[in-house]
Amino acid sequence: MDLKKYKIVYETDKETGQISTSIPKLNHISSFGNTYEEATKMLKGATECYWEKARIIKKHQILKPKTIIEGAYLKVLIPSFIN
Repeated sequence: MDLKKYKIVYETDKETGQISTSIPKLNHISSFGNTYEEATKMLKGATECYWEKARIIKKHQILKPKTIIEGAYLKVLIPSFIN
């Protein structure tokens, strides 16, 4: 199993106060929320959708990656491909 660690970037919209989150190294996956906690949770969901799409595109049967939020980082445990 491979462990990938991606930095989460947080920004606050000055007008609405909403928090936007993104992961530049994962094709700038992004999401937002009213709090840091909500924005991070939404980003985790967006990242899981990204990995699900990658599984479909590669047409390999792989196990679902596990995502873990740790501070300002998202850790992704990516199982090896199964042929």
